[in-house]
Amino acid sequence: MTATLIEPRRVQPRSTSPMPAVRHGWTMAWRNLVKLRLAPQIVVLSAIQQIVMLLVFLLIFGGAVAGDRGEYLSFLLPGILAQNLAFQISSAAAAIQSDIRKGIFDRFRSLPIARSAPLVGHIVGDLPRLALANIVVVLTAVAFGFRVHTGPLEVLLACAIILVMAVAFSWVAATIGLFAKRPESVSMMGLLVMLPLAFGSNALVPTTSLPGWFQSWVRLNPLTYLSDALRSLLTGPVESRPILLTLLSAVVVTLIFMPLAIRAYARRL
Repeated sequence: MTATLIEPRRVQPRSTSPMPAVRHGWTMAWRNLVKLRLAPQIVVLSAIQQIVMLLVFLLIFGGAVAGDRGEYLSFLLPGILAQNLAFQISSAAAAIQSDIRKGIFDRFRSLPIARSAPLVGHIVGDLPRLALANIVVVLTAVAFGFRVHTGPLEVLLACAIILVMAVAFSWVAATIGLFAKRPESVSMMGLLVMLPLAFGSNALVPTTSLPGWFQSWVRLNPLTYLSDALRSLLTGPVESRPILLTLLSAVVVTLIFMPLAIRAYARRL
C-alpha cells in the first residue's frame, strides 16, 4: 500500500516593494469610502457639530468678541475648520479600535497584503469625510456673509494645508486607537488630547485676549498655526510665517506619533 504524498502549498510572501503597498493601502482606503457611502450620517453629524459651533459663537458671542459679526465671522470660520481636526481624533481612533475589537485587522493579517495597508487605509479614508464636512460648513458661513478675499491659488493652498495637518493628526488618532484596550479608553484618551488642542488655541478668540499664563500654550498649539495660516490664505493678507509654522508642526506631530502608531500596530500583529 503506497502513501500519497501531498505537496504542501507554498505561502506567497508579502511584497515589500512600495507600489504594491500603495495599491493595498488605496484598496483599504476605498473600503472606508464604501462605509461612508453606506452611512452618510457620519458626514452629516460631523458637519452639524461644526455648524453648531460656528453659529453659537457667531450669533451669541460674535458681537461681544469683535463688535461686528461680519468681521468676527472672517476670524471664526478658519478657526472652526482648524478646530474640526481635533474633534475628528476621537471618532477616527474609535473606528480603528472598532476594527480591532471585531477582529477585522486579524482577518486582514491573513491576506497577502502589505501589513501597513489597513492602517494607511484608515488614515487616507478619513480625509474625504473631513473634506465633505468642511465644504458644508464653508457653504453655511457663506450664507451668513463670509467672503474669500484672496485668489483661487490661496484657496487651494488652504485646502492642501488642512489635508496635510489632517494626516498628521490621523497618526495621533491611530496611536490612541491602537494603544487603547477598550472603547471607553478611546473616548477618555481622545478627550484628553482633543480638549487642549481645540480650546487651547486662537481658533475662537485672539491670542492677546487670553490670560498671559495661557498664551504660552496657545502659541505652541499646532491648531493656532493652522488657524492663522487659514486666515491668511482665505481673508488676507497672505503671510508665509504661519504657513511655514503649520507645515513644520505637521512634520513634528507626524515624526512623534507615526513611530508610536507603527510600533503599537506591530504589537497587534
